[in-house]
Amino acid sequence: MPAHEPAGAEPSGGVRAWIEQRDPGLRATKRSVKAAVLVPAVLAATEFGTSNPQTPLFAVFGAVALLLFADFGGALRTRSRSLIGLWGVGVVFISLGTVASTHAAAAVIAMAVAAFLVLFAGVVSPAAAAGSTAALLTFVLPVAVPAASSAVGDRLLGWVIAGVVCIPAALFVWAGRWHDRLRHAMADAALAIGDLLEAAPESVGHGSIATYRSGVEGALRALREQFEATPYRPTGAGPTDVALTNLVSRLEWVGGRALAATAGPPPDDESARVAAVESAAVEVLRLVAAVLRGSDAARSSEVVDLSAAVDRLVVTRIAATDAALAALVASDAAGPGTSSVPVGPPTALAEIDPTYPIRMLAFSLEMLADVAIAALGTDDPGVSRTERWWATARSFARVAGGHLTLRSVWMRNSIRGSVALGLAVLVTEVTDVQHGFWVVLGTLSVLRSNALGTGSTALRAVLGTAIGFGVGALVLVVLGTEGAGLWAVLPLAVLVAGIAPTTISFTAGQAGFTVFVVLVFNIIDPVGSKVGLIRFEDVLIGTAVSVAVGLLFWPRGASAQLARSLGQAYATATAWLEVAVDRVGREPPGTDGSGSTPERTAALDAARRLDDAYRQFLGERGAKRVPLPVVTRLLTGSARIRLTAVTLEGLPDLTSPDGPPPVPEVVAARAVVTRECASVESWFGACADSIGGRDPRVPAAPDLPDRPTPEVAAAWSAVRGAGRRDGVFAVLRLLWVEERLDDLLRLQADLAGTVGSLGRAPARTRAGRWF
Repeated sequence: MPAHEPAGAEPSGGVRAWIEQRDPGLRATKRSVKAAVLVPAVLAATEFGTSNPQTPLFAVFGAVALLLFADFGGALRTRSRSLIGLWGVGVVFISLGTVASTHAAAAVIAMAVAAFLVLFAGVVSPAAAAGSTAALLTFVLPVAVPAASSAVGDRLLGWVIAGVVCIPAALFVWAGRWHDRLRHAMADAALAIGDLLEAAPESVGHGSIATYRSGVEGALRALREQFEATPYRPTGAGPTDVALTNLVSRLEWVGGRALAATAGPPPDDESARVAAVESAAVEVLRLVAAVLRGSDAARSSEVVDLSAAVDRLVVTRIAATDAALAALVASDAAGPGTSSVPVGPPTALAEIDPTYPIRMLAFSLEMLADVAIAALGTDDPGVSRTERWWATARSFARVAGGHLTLRSVWMRNSIRGSVALGLAVLVTEVTDVQHGFWVVLGTLSVLRSNALGTGSTALRAVLGTAIGFGVGALVLVVLGTEGAGLWAVLPLAVLVAGIAPTTISFTAGQAGFTVFVVLVFNIIDPVGSKVGLIRFEDVLIGTAVSVAVGLLFWPRGASAQLARSLGQAYATATAWLEVAVDRVGREPPGTDGSGSTPERTAALDAARRLDDAYRQFLGERGAKRVPLPVVTRLLTGSARIRLTAVTLEGLPDLTSPDGPPPVPEVVAARAVVTRECASVESWFGACADSIGGRDPRVPAAPDLPDRPTPEVAAAWSAVRGAGRRDGVFAVLRLLWVEERLDDLLRLQADLAGTVGSLGRAPARTRAGRWF
């Protein structure tokens, strides 16, 4: 034991370490502690302050919904909107559910419609996805507990009291954001890259640069590990939601470009321009880190500073590009042998265009900064509120429209949830079970995206409910069904119900929630252990419904959908890459006046569907067929292809209209590069087929060829010897394309061992994982 550590610290540290290992950041623990304090307080205020039992019932379950079932991430403004939006949805749902509760047909139809709308809304909003269980609870409770329309006021009073007490607590008490650790890992990576570039002018070519390069590699590795450890990545239709998910792959891209740009010292005559770009890039990276870590209050000014820094980086990069091209033009005009630009075969792109690596870094950093600004959700002062609202509405409509197909996992799961909950309400109406609310909630809690997962979860739910019933009955025997004893143990029951699903298991969470329900119903309307027995019977019915629906609708689940979505993402990204290569150095014609092409649109749509399938895969209970790092590597691989296509589309236009016929060596070199592109595209096409299950064969890892290829080197010598400016630019574009192809070849080598994993990996057993 360390000398400075007190003897009594080890057990405490051991317990905390055990909890933190299962609950990173203690998020579930903090939420449960808040609920353990506020849920009994809300129940006491309504139980002793009102005479109608509907008010305390809706107050206590409203508090549970707001504190335990809804966990919104993001900045304070985002979380405020999400919680207030959930509260507003609850007002509508409680009113409609109560009105429909006394009419069997209306109750079933209303439940099915509400369930579909709530579940499908998650495809366009991460807030809707995070709050779906809480929102459904506000409809399940009123529709499954029949009451006359006159009860709407009493029920809404309980919901209002829950909102007034719990929303401020959720916002301001232990209100760390879900993605704090991911954001900090992003900021650390940005700072490490900035340190490398800041040290580069003095350190490149010396041993000290190795320390900074190791720092970048370590920060990128830590970012990747944190990304894979984040249970639910922030995703959705709005620019803020989509942008944050892209930051990880963009940072990895920038890190790779920084390592390439600092691999060796630039020529003396280019050192000043390289240093200028590095200095501007460092400023941008520092500000990216600041806005990622910054508070909500300071963020607006930081975003303004970042935008200005990006503008300066763009100006610096363009100046470096113009200088590089001017040097080629000047050397061409002066004739062979009068310039440092080689006439003979070059050994690398950097020999001809020495500032290219740092310019590529600047270009990738500009894209990163744009995504970082979008991820922060800061309003553009030049755009009116109405224009922003319509832009968001169009984005939501476009994404939702893309999922109005049975190929969409989100669409299928929304239909499945709708059918299951509607069927559960129908069962309560037909059988006239007591506390039919638990039939519907039991269905909701165990329904998953495949039949096997649903059945496994159903067994755990029944087992947990049985254990909870036994514990609750014992508590009632010891403490009685009335009196202060139940109030004394209620906070502990809430705490266990909140923390057990995260730190112990789903079964333990069901047990804790059952004990909580037994206590609450006996406080509101003392009936002894009968409540627990009724809940056990109702959950049995609800789980039977969920298993039946799971078997009936799409039993293959999220893993198969993820594989299909990955295949589509690779196929569409490759098609976009093919178009980008074909039009390199030229402005794509576009179909809508924005420069977008059908291939680009298809690739971006497939990327959004892939992200949805990934979220479903993460949320699916049960064993994963492949390790999460393998899945995320495949995920970011498709993003790398799209980034390459974006890069090639952004290359400067160096064409010379009405020029003389090309030099024969240039024609031959272009044919070689075209074949290389076709080979790269073919590999990714085979990758898409293998992932999607159309071809079980996994493409082999390719070899990285020597650069430049002999044909390109010969073309360079020919155009320089002939003094052909147009030929110089043509070969330069080919060299740029080859450099980007090498990035993709390295990506192929990285992916070759993981492509077939989704279909080959056996499911791991979960025997003995009931608790």
